[in-house]
Amino acid sequence: MRITDKLQPITNGESCVAVGFFDGLHVGHRAVIDRLCKCKNLRPVLISLSNNSSPVIYTEEEKSYLLQNGKLDTMFSLSEDIIKNMTAESFAHDVLNKMLNTKTLVAGEKALFGIDQIDVNHFRSIGQKYGFIVETVPMKCINDVPVSSNTIKKAIQEGDFSKISSMLGASYLVSGTVVHGKGVGHKFGMPTANLAVASNKLFPPHGVYGSMSYFQGENHFGMTNVGLRPSDDDIPIPTIETFLLNFDRDIYGQKVFLELLVYIRGIRKFAGGLAEVRQQIDKDIKQINDYINENGNLLHVKSKGCY
Repeated sequence: MRITDKLQPITNGESCVAVGFFDGLHVGHRAVIDRLCKCKNLRPVLISLSNNSSPVIYTEEEKSYLLQNGKLDTMFSLSEDIIKNMTAESFAHDVLNKMLNTKTLVAGEKALFGIDQIDVNHFRSIGQKYGFIVETVPMKCINDVPVSSNTIKKAIQEGDFSKISSMLGASYLVSGTVVHGKGVGHKFGMPTANLAVASNKLFPPHGVYGSMSYFQGENHFGMTNVGLRPSDDDIPIPTIETFLLNFDRDIYGQKVFLELLVYIRGIRKFAGGLAEVRQQIDKDIKQINDYINENGNLLHVKSKGCY
């Protein structure tokens, strides 16, 4: 898959296109992309828009990671500013027709187009004018609740882990670069990888997780703490730090894609000092290892790019 942050003409063939924010790549988005990739004799092209003014479920880098092993031909990873002031008709003419040689547009049934917010039925007639058809994909519902990015964001804020994973169709993903922390893990003989994440990333619910990290072409299981460290300091700045199981290499500066596999417990302060913290950590690691052993067949087939 070709990934570019510049909107460029496609000159060697005709395209099937989908456009939107695709924040979270939830099950509804995946249905659109699945349909997009089934367009016969057309290049599947995704225009993924980013919004840097509000917290996002997935950054453009995370979307690219999840999609890179799929069947897309091209992913345009663009700021919404590039097209947000276009009318639906100018988008259809200037981008879909002239630049991308679009023959089919795939969209969710509730999609709106252009600054004038044209619905799918109206946009279908515009498409006929410029030589492409519009195919729609029904909205996905889980337990009679429509799947949407806003619903998932609310679930993340509320810590509703069941809803998060069911609507995403996967575990929550966080990417970041390993940076130097305070060295707290060394107190317990457990050095951790501290992740610096994008400033517009919607922070996962605070707690302790079983996790899997991908970097340097390898997957590594671990225990991840998301949030504050009340037993060590009172600084009100949440962090994401991972203790990698059976791992002892220096990975400072590495880009890591971290999948939160299972929620273990919430964050709490231990009054008994380091000994009590270490005892709890040992229990957490045992619980994570039990989860890995029970789900090993599924977890070990995961590889770079979860979608």
